[in-house]
Amino acid sequence: MDTSHYIVNKPHPAAYALHRQMVAVQRTMTAATVEESMRAARWANAWYQLVQRMLDQIQQMPRYLH
Repeated sequence: MDTSHYIVNKPHPAAYALHRQMVAVQRTMTAATVEESMRAARWANAWYQLVQRMLDQIQQMPRYLH
């Protein structure tokens, strides 16, 4: 089955992780309870660490001049 016409533009994984981090930070600020805020802050921190790891990997990729 040819699926070439079903290609969907996906965001770069680092962009997706950065978006999820932003959502988690927003949840932290708008949480109704302290527990909910703490949970969202842990998620924001986890997404932050993932974003930083991905950005470090991108920076270390070899650059080719064509």
